[in-house]
Amino acid sequence: MFLASQVSMFVGRSLVTPPARPSPSYGSALLRLRGGQAELDNNKPEEWDYIIVGGGASGSVLANRLSADPSNRVLLLEAGGDASRSLKVRIPAMLIKVLRSDVDWDFNTEPCKKLNDHSVYLCRGKTLGGSSCTNVQLYHRGSSADYTSWEQAGATGWGPDDVLPYFCKSERYHGGASKYHGGDGPINVEEVPYVNPLTSIFLEAAGELGFRKNHDFNDWSTPQEGFGRYTVTQKNGERVSTTEFLKAAADRPNLEVRTGAHVTRLNLEGDGDGGEPAATGVSYLAGGEGGEPVVARLAPRGEVLLAAGAVQSPQILMLSGVGSRAQLEEHGIPVRAELEGVGEGLQDHPAVLVSFQSKKACSLTDHIRLWGTSLPNPLTLLDWFVRGKGALTTVACEQGGFFRTRPDRAQPDLQMRFVPERSMSPDGMNSLQKMGAGSVAKPGYTFQLVACRPQAQGRIKLRDASPVSKPVVEGLYLTKGRADLATLREGVKMARGLCAAKAFDEVRGEELFPGKDVTTDEEIERYVRSTIHSANALTGSCRMGDVTDPMAVLDPQLRVRGVRALRVVDASAIPKITGGQTCAPTMMIAEKAADLILKEKALETPLATPPPPQPQQQPAVHFQPEPVPAAAAGA
Repeated sequence: MFLASQVSMFVGRSLVTPPARPSPSYGSALLRLRGGQAELDNNKPEEWDYIIVGGGASGSVLANRLSADPSNRVLLLEAGGDASRSLKVRIPAMLIKVLRSDVDWDFNTEPCKKLNDHSVYLCRGKTLGGSSCTNVQLYHRGSSADYTSWEQAGATGWGPDDVLPYFCKSERYHGGASKYHGGDGPINVEEVPYVNPLTSIFLEAAGELGFRKNHDFNDWSTPQEGFGRYTVTQKNGERVSTTEFLKAAADRPNLEVRTGAHVTRLNLEGDGDGGEPAATGVSYLAGGEGGEPVVARLAPRGEVLLAAGAVQSPQILMLSGVGSRAQLEEHGIPVRAELEGVGEGLQDHPAVLVSFQSKKACSLTDHIRLWGTSLPNPLTLLDWFVRGKGALTTVACEQGGFFRTRPDRAQPDLQMRFVPERSMSPDGMNSLQKMGAGSVAKPGYTFQLVACRPQAQGRIKLRDASPVSKPVVEGLYLTKGRADLATLREGVKMARGLCAAKAFDEVRGEELFPGKDVTTDEEIERYVRSTIHSANALTGSCRMGDVTDPMAVLDPQLRVRGVRALRVVDASAIPKITGGQTCAPTMMIAEKAADLILKEKALETPLATPPPPQPQQQPAVHFQPEPVPAAAAGA
């Protein structure tokens, strides 16, 4: 009976809680979660010192650190639920069941001519832990030079020496504490306890071609460039998400977590035309879309901390009247603070792939599935449930490297992620969805090529004034010059060169994508444009910067310019995307922000609100905005 239930679980017909091995990451109830109307009484006003909007990679950190002071009353609002005990979250290889599921916001970019008119799927976590529950778990900080570039962009106090202690504060590194690693943080960081035979071949091939072996991509005393195995946020074969921060704070009476709380707007008071409006709380729908409108109020000297991510933090700001005047007036939203940079500067890591057949049945699917069928291998299941070992512990891409596609590049512009699995589509995300739907890949292996320091910048715009509509995401890929296109084109060539190494002779089969007929630069570039997909690292849509930068939404203390009692603390604050996956930098931002907020409170003399940037001269607009309907405003 046990095996039958696990088989049905694995093929997606049911999800059950395993009785055998106790979870190292999730115990019983995570917190006193409050998601229903029974907990809400608008006749008895509550006041909070900190209202955190979003329970993801940054919001979870903030909730833990700020509630550590028992005098702080902290409210965390999360639109999703608590997926911490779901096997599709806990088992790393079950990522294929997460995509476009109930724990995914399931965004898409607008079709773009630069991409031959196709749109790109963007997975964003809709659960406590956010995208740390839906990503591939790779733990990358980028290089120290990335944070030097933050300082150069006006983010004073965010240089490499400033941010390193906050990376270490979150981390529990498998090798112990050192100058570049933390040893007792909530987030366990280690190598996956599974190495596929094709992975060993890849590592041998990279060495054969003379590339540098990198034993630790987060050690800033050595260059990032090189190949090796990546570390992941995992413990005993299970995903570790930022819900670890919430679990550690579960018994604190001054912290309340409400799930199913879809925030519709920030409540601002004060004159928005030349004066400084101030955040006084937030409005949200209890129970999600269609739920009861509720208002959460700030206590005197309290703050709203917007941590909804690079897509929804700017959306919430705009719904609240903070953003570009032209866009707000287009949707009939009264302007409370004019900030042209809200939603602008969005960045992501674009990716393409090269995939091959294998002459030997030794790929990941061959280990997980039973004799080429869609049924799981019972030995693989047993290995995970009993020992936390085996093929189910893999995220498939925990090996690869960082490379310069041209010698004059100051830093690596290409990340390669080697996947010991044949792709079923030239779009890597689409291939994972096919696997999640039950398709079984034949033996093979794939090189995913990622432009890890892209130049393109897109934007987030409102689709309409409704808080439950998905925003517009546009212009995200290949929209600034040809540098990103060249990086991905040369990445395709590099992958082919690696596959041509002697180490691959025993397994090398036919090239499936882009295919042997795609040979010229023009043909490769056409393939790149048609198949770009996201490596899920959205950043920069509310970036921090210097007061002289008219597009900087935040000052270096992450305060929204021209609005009192409001900060944005998430990946949207990043001035320039880092080279590598961005969950670790997002946690770092929240760690540093929490420290800054607590120090300011201890001084009891908060810094003056940063002045708004001077807006560019706009032509006169003869337009009287219509009042926002109560349902749309969530009031």
